[in-house]
Amino acid sequence: MNVKVFSEPNEIVDRLAELGLAQAGLLEVVQRGHTARLGCTPNHPPLTPGIMAWAETVCALRELLRPEGWSRCDDGNWPLTINANGDIALSVATGNEATGRAGSSPTTKSSKGPRTEEAVVTNALQLNLFEMAQDIPDVLDQGVDRTTWFLLIHFDHFEQELRSELARPITMNREKKVDGWAERIILPAIPLDGTDISIGASGGPDSGSDIEVEVRRRG
Repeated sequence: MNVKVFSEPNEIVDRLAELGLAQAGLLEVVQRGHTARLGCTPNHPPLTPGIMAWAETVCALRELLRPEGWSRCDDGNWPLTINANGDIALSVATGNEATGRAGSSPTTKSSKGPRTEEAVVTNALQLNLFEMAQDIPDVLDQGVDRTTWFLLIHFDHFEQELRSELARPITMNREKKVDGWAERIILPAIPLDGTDISIGASGGPDSGSDIEVEVRRRG
């Protein structure tokens, strides 16, 4: 299946508008999560920066969209933000270095749990990617009928920028990382001020890991 990639300014704005979203708001959400990460010091427990970044991003997304009728959902300890019609859900996740690059294909940085798998399968079913009923994984809740999108975020230490995109997942690999997408809406990269930060993987919500990363200042 060919991935629809929206990377030109006008098509990004138009596609986001169809989903009830705005580019400026999503970029503000991404920046706010990064700011929360930078607020941690070496005296915080090692996992705190990643937890703070992920939690603040989720919070910012909910606060941004609540006036538009979106609501929060924490079923199964997987935080989603769902539109008023109940047919679109947004999740926050860390992506690998391909995130935000139109010519690359990103994966989530960490493995995901059964809630994510269920959402991915539902997305795939909506696009008729399963040819026979026996191909449908048992994890699927047949009562769920909404499209789930990931707000993927990646901090590029070397380029000193935040890259992000809104992507609709349809496949997971053997490591339970999301690795296939029906659509990708590439958001403009956010240049940073050169703050010297190093990052590494850690655990996270949804029985896998999400935006949690280990961050420490040097010096």
